[in-house]
This record gives sequence, C-alpha cells and structure tokens, in this order.
Amino acid sequence: MSSFRVALLVMVVGCNSSGGSHDWVPPDIDEQQTLDRIGSAAYGKLCDAFADYVHDQYRSNYLVKAACTAHALETTMDAVACGDAVNMCLDTLPPVVDQQLNQILAQASCPAANIDPTLCSAPVSALTACLDALGEKVDELELSATCAAFGSPVPQDWWIIDEPAECAALRSGC
Repeated sequence: MSSFRVALLVMVVGCNSSGGSHDWVPPDIDEQQTLDRIGSAAYGKLCDAFADYVHDQYRSNYLVKAACTAHALETTMDAVACGDAVNMCLDTLPPVVDQQLNQILAQASCPAANIDPTLCSAPVSALTACLDALGEKVDELELSATCAAFGSPVPQDWWIIDEPAECAALRSGC
C-alpha cells in the first residue's frame, strides 16, 4: 500500500454519513416490492432520490478536500506549494477536480448497480442496500488527506471504489 493511501486511511472520517437508514427512500415506495413490479416511474423516482441524497451528503468538504489534495500532490513541487494549491482549489474548483468529483459521485448511483430493473425480481430493499453500500464506499474516500503525504505518488485510481458485496448480491438476485 502506498504511503499516500496509508496517509488517507489514517485520516478516515469516523462517522458514516450514509448509515443505511434509508432516509432517502421516498415514503410511497415499498421496499418489499420487487423491482420488476414497481414500474419505471417508481424506479426513476427512487434513483433520483438517491442521486439527490448523494449530492447533498457526499459533495462534502471532506470529499472536496481529498480531491483537491490529490490534485495538489500531483501538480506541485513541495508541501508548502501543495497547501497553497489545496486552498486555491477549495476556493475555486478547477474543472479537472470538479470532473473527478462527478466521477466519484457517479459511482454511487443506480447505473452503478448495473441491473435492468424490468428484468429483476429482487426486492427494492436489495437495491437500497446496494446503493447504501456504494455510499459507504464513497464515505471511505471522504478522507482528509494532507500535503504531509508529499513525495508519495498519487495512484491514478485513488478515487475508484470497489463493488460492495450488496451489489453483487442484488445482481445475483435478479
């Protein structure tokens, strides 16, 4: 494991913001109903609700700071310049950092579950478990990296999350 990842893991945010509470699920969607029976409108409503939740929850200062720090570590020559670059990035996100944040958030979405709901007889609760698990993976990225990791290479894929078991279980239940 690279020094950069170790530094990131040491700074993990202790609280899980997704918590699996399903507060984001619209009240008119029955989580015990199967995906193939709720219809495309309800599926879309569920996915939109989660997307809104993700953007509210995860476009946090911690995640933005992690993305800015990774960018600064790649583009500066020393720890002081790195710190200055992080502050500038936090003030005005460079397009490359904004794009990376959007890619991170896209990993916690209905398309990331990789199912066809019209052909899936798994319950809605299996999808919500998958989505919450994807959110927890994003939580793991909500790290407060510091320029103290300067000199360590930043892995190109630092922001890519691994598929949680809940999503694999969802697909096998379809």
